[in-house]
Amino acid sequence: MTKTKPEQRPLSKWARAEIAKISDEEDRRITEAALSDPDNPPLTDEDFAAMRPAREVMPDLVANPPKIGRPRKERPKKQITLRLDPDIVEHFRGTGKGWQSRINDALRDAMDRWKHAS
Repeated sequence: MTKTKPEQRPLSKWARAEIAKISDEEDRRITEAALSDPDNPPLTDEDFAAMRPAREVMPDLVANPPKIGRPRKERPKKQITLRLDPDIVEHFRGTGKGWQSRINDALRDAMDRWKHAS
């Protein structure tokens, strides 16, 4: 079994500088520790030869990947820029987490009052 290195993208200038800071001794220790990890043995040529694309191994999963993140809301909120007086912002921020939602609730109450007054 021959150990091979996978093809790599060129390193960024920052990454090259960070690697240059690692001494040969530290690099040897890191490599030794990685190679001795029983939970993550290095891949061999045989391992690479046996690999197949995910679309062949799990076609249904590739065709229909699971949805991640929060479910979409029926009526998502709109992000806007709004200028408010400093005392209003201080008041609502002072009420703690969720202060922007409380501003939304206050505006909704005002909107409902205007609708009923008309």
